[in-house]
Amino acid sequence: MGVVKLSDYRSQENQADKPEYTGKGFALIHRQFMDSKLYKDSQAVHLWLHLILKANYSPAVVSTDIGEMTVGRGQMITGRPKLVAETFIPDNKVKSLLRSFESKGMLKIEAIGRKFSLITVLKYDDFQPQNCPTDVQRLSNANTSNNAALGDDCPTVVQRLSINNNIYNNSLAKANESALANEKLPRKKTSVSCRDVIDAYHEILPEAKSVRALTEKRRSSIQTFWRKASVVTRQLDGHGFSMEDWRKYLTYIRDNCRWMFEERPNPQRGTVWHKKGIDYLLNDNVYLKVREGDHDDR
Repeated sequence: MGVVKLSDYRSQENQADKPEYTGKGFALIHRQFMDSKLYKDSQAVHLWLHLILKANYSPAVVSTDIGEMTVGRGQMITGRPKLVAETFIPDNKVKSLLRSFESKGMLKIEAIGRKFSLITVLKYDDFQPQNCPTDVQRLSNANTSNNAALGDDCPTVVQRLSINNNIYNNSLAKANESALANEKLPRKKTSVSCRDVIDAYHEILPEAKSVRALTEKRRSSIQTFWRKASVVTRQLDGHGFSMEDWRKYLTYIRDNCRWMFEERPNPQRGTVWHKKGIDYLLNDNVYLKVREGDHDDR
């Protein structure tokens, strides 16, 4: 797939009053997704959820440099470079995952010339049924033994509030959901400062190789590591990876993995073991071995 060259939508002014174009709203993910083999590959999970979230909730006419196109529900116009930029997943991995998704009947990919592709999430309605959130939660809990329909479609006002993100995923099971739907709650947004990550590294491991430049590649490495380390940390500690976990990781290395900061000869290869730097530590396999004690001094 080529680089996406879209003017997105024909007139932002005309569509400013349509909340579905803001990209906001909730997405429903069934817990059964955790049983899939796909769930063991964090990058596959990331890309799949990204496609679910990016797909159109309702049909729209999009103006491209080859003319207007109708993009239906469960579809999107994109390209591999765009997906790489949005997810920070390496290009080769995105390419292989898209092929895998297509071969498994999860996606349909139609190349539009050499410029971009039309991606269709097959069985999109299985992921995003057009039902009221309360009904989905209630009927899902009460009627899991058959494939009965989940009731009527959402009223227009409920759909509008849902798209505007006034209904939150974590409020679906609460009895006071109807009241919450009419309130505008602040969204908690967590972010990691790459500079804070580097500063903590210098503070706790002053003898390690210093970081002199915070390049885009390093920023990407930090974000990728954070995501992958969260998978490990959830299994070990029951929560995602945080700045506090980063500092604990570095502190443990300082106290128990002194070999990482030594310059010593390697007689078997006739080379020299060089002390490690942050690029070595930003690896989920290294993180796992440190957590399990496999990198302790011997």
